[in-house]
Amino acid sequence: MTNTAIAEDVRLRLMESIAVVEGHRDEIVGRMQAHLAALETENEAFGQAEVTGQLLVELLIDSASNIAACSTLGDLSRASCEHHRLNIDGRHYSRFGLALAPILREVLGPSLPPRIVSAWCDTFWFAVRNIEPREQARPKLRLNGFARQ
Repeated sequence: MTNTAIAEDVRLRLMESIAVVEGHRDEIVGRMQAHLAALETENEAFGQAEVTGQLLVELLIDSASNIAACSTLGDLSRASCEHHRLNIDGRHYSRFGLALAPILREVLGPSLPPRIVSAWCDTFWFAVRNIEPREQARPKLRLNGFARQ
């Protein structure tokens, strides 16, 4: 997947706020895990809200750190493999993405500037769009007994 550049103003907002968000990582993870768990029902149990919340917050903060420092996401292949292995997919990304702004405001305070919240939300969706789709992540196998990529 291409790792296209994110807007410079988003990068600057991430640089401005990375230390604050990183300092509240555990609280953000806890709130996100509780939010994801509350959305699960007996009929629609996605499971693993704790793991999903942790991994998606890590994806967010790691991506933001890389964008702030290097103007690029870096290698997302490990995240892609973990998400595939744990069946973290679009439904999880959507639920996380929709909850991100309210949770950031709740954890970091109502005076958090909207431009900072927006930069973090943009970063999450930018990272998600750049995770290699599962179909492309699987190696192509030949049926003659030898695996080739």
